[in-house]
Amino acid sequence: MAEEVITFHWADYLVLGVFLVFSALLGAVIGFRDRKKATSKEFLMGGGDMHWIPVALSMQASFLSAIFILSTPVEIYNYGTIYSYLGISYFTAIPIAGYMYLPTFYRLRLISAYEYLEIRFNRTVRLAGAITFCIMVLLYMSVVLYTPAIALAQVTGLPVSFSIVLCGVVCTIYTVLGGMKATIWNDFIQMIVILVGLLVIICLGAEEQNGMNSVWKENEEGGRIIFDEFSPDPTIRTTFWTQTIGGTFVSLTMYASSQTIIQKFLSVKTLKKAQLSIWLATVTSVLFLILVVIVGLIMYAHFADCDPLLTGKVEKTDQMVPLLVMEVMGHLHGLPGLFIATAFSAALSSVSGSVNALAAVTLIDFIRPIYFHYKKHHISEKSSAILSRVLALIFGLITTLMGFVAQFLGDLVLQIALSIFGFVGGPLTALLSLGLFFPFVNSWGALAGLISSLGICSWIAIGAIIAKYPHPILDRSVEGCPVDVVGNESTVTSYFFNSTAMMESTIMPIAGDDGTDVLWIYKVSHMYYGLIAMVIAVVVGIVVSLITGVAKDTDPKLLFSWGDNCCCYCPRSVRDCLKCGAGEPRDEEDESLDGSVEKKEMDASGLDNNGFGEFVTEKHGIEDGHHYEEVDTGQTFRPTNVYDIDVVTGSNNNKTDASDNVAEKRSSRKSSLSSDEYDKTHF
Repeated sequence: MAEEVITFHWADYLVLGVFLVFSALLGAVIGFRDRKKATSKEFLMGGGDMHWIPVALSMQASFLSAIFILSTPVEIYNYGTIYSYLGISYFTAIPIAGYMYLPTFYRLRLISAYEYLEIRFNRTVRLAGAITFCIMVLLYMSVVLYTPAIALAQVTGLPVSFSIVLCGVVCTIYTVLGGMKATIWNDFIQMIVILVGLLVIICLGAEEQNGMNSVWKENEEGGRIIFDEFSPDPTIRTTFWTQTIGGTFVSLTMYASSQTIIQKFLSVKTLKKAQLSIWLATVTSVLFLILVVIVGLIMYAHFADCDPLLTGKVEKTDQMVPLLVMEVMGHLHGLPGLFIATAFSAALSSVSGSVNALAAVTLIDFIRPIYFHYKKHHISEKSSAILSRVLALIFGLITTLMGFVAQFLGDLVLQIALSIFGFVGGPLTALLSLGLFFPFVNSWGALAGLISSLGICSWIAIGAIIAKYPHPILDRSVEGCPVDVVGNESTVTSYFFNSTAMMESTIMPIAGDDGTDVLWIYKVSHMYYGLIAMVIAVVVGIVVSLITGVAKDTDPKLLFSWGDNCCCYCPRSVRDCLKCGAGEPRDEEDESLDGSVEKKEMDASGLDNNGFGEFVTEKHGIEDGHHYEEVDTGQTFRPTNVYDIDVVTGSNNNKTDASDNVAEKRSSRKSSLSSDEYDKTHF
């Protein structure tokens, strides 16, 4: 007699429906409450006063997608616990991002991280960085939306296309209505749902196997407990080195160069609290990794003798976790709905943050400069706020459409997701690294580094996906299946494979049965793509800069100071040597009362000695990332300190870099003017 197929009960539909409706309503409530503060800064940055705890969980939620929830347990099932070493990379990469990359963006108070690239290099580099980010996010979001869709299809029988549209529409609604605040608070709630969902399946799954001791023993006997793979061979899919070294560079692409994270980081009131959010995100990242690894162990213990992919119970590996959920707790009506809500929570949190980030980058890096170029004045704040919502709507729809493309990816979802961060995000991280850590690198070097790194890494990643090099997976069996499940005894025997011959059933090499004809570089683990991208970009960037003429006197405020941050107790001579050609910081105490810079500091091109500003006839504007204000000294227009102006409102926001003396002078000037007059001189 065939096994009974357990599907969704009405209670499960109710739980999932309530969750999705709540997510949409929360965005509507936040949007209605803040309707009188309808500015682009409020929509894109949450007003800049978000609490660091929900922001921390929201940052972590940005990349704790349904891919992570549904594909990581399969990774443990197929390749063992060696994957869990990835947790070490979180403790290296995330703090590095929080203390070496993000503080510079925070001090500049930029909405788009890629505005930094124009201040440091030029507009071309800025646009290249922004375009690269958009490509990375759109590719990644297509996979993110597809993963929970196949999970819902597995347990409900609903078409995958319906699930993709459902997830995309709900996410777009609350992002468009509520902006960054809705995204962060929804992420916060969704992380709680994810935590509860994982704990429920772990508790019930362990109980079914008579405790975690039995689960561990079953995995030991099945060869899944692996912590001793230290081979330096880069073609081995998962080793200690791929997860720690390679994982560090993959994580850096998520937390150091992604607008999705940087935007949330800048929504916190102070730098210190923003860095606290980074530490909390690190801890929660490791916690959730541990939980999904345990789910993978329970899944193997449950399917050890009757693999569902080999018996045809599921068609894709990403349907194995939903199948486990239904078999373990399908009789407890409502709980399967909770777990599918967990998968949707992970997808919604990732998509909403990315949609908001895409809207910000498009508005700040593309629309505003183009509008100013043609109209010779800045787009109004009201128009910016409307455009922010329209862009969020457009990108929500585009992301939903991209979800349909992911249906053709087969069982490579996790590999492709991590590959995207490596071969697209890696070059972007390398570009920002060239700006922050190498004062002598010029715009030619930065652009050459990005293009070469992106080109070579894309070739490697796409070639590997097409070649489908068959990394061997661990033993799987159907020996314990009922005869009516596998058909007959001969079928049972034919389904048993050893670890050297067993490959993913849908992943076969195009160049030979054993993959020997596959180009060696295609065999390299996808976890190393970020490292490869960094090395190529840095080497090319330095060489091209040396050939074309190195940058001189780069403003230290645009750099990470190795001497001051890493060698603060070293002699001054050592710290000066570590500046690598960086210029002296601008002495703000020597500024005049109105913040203008002395004319003697301007060179013949009209640029100041730091490359900021130029003499123009247009009033009160920002062009090419440079800030101007009208002064009362008889001189027409002068550049202001780019660090002191908030790019959204135009108001003076610098509380970190300006000296107390200068701050007092400017405060005095503000009090001597009417609010209208002051606003006119500050954007």
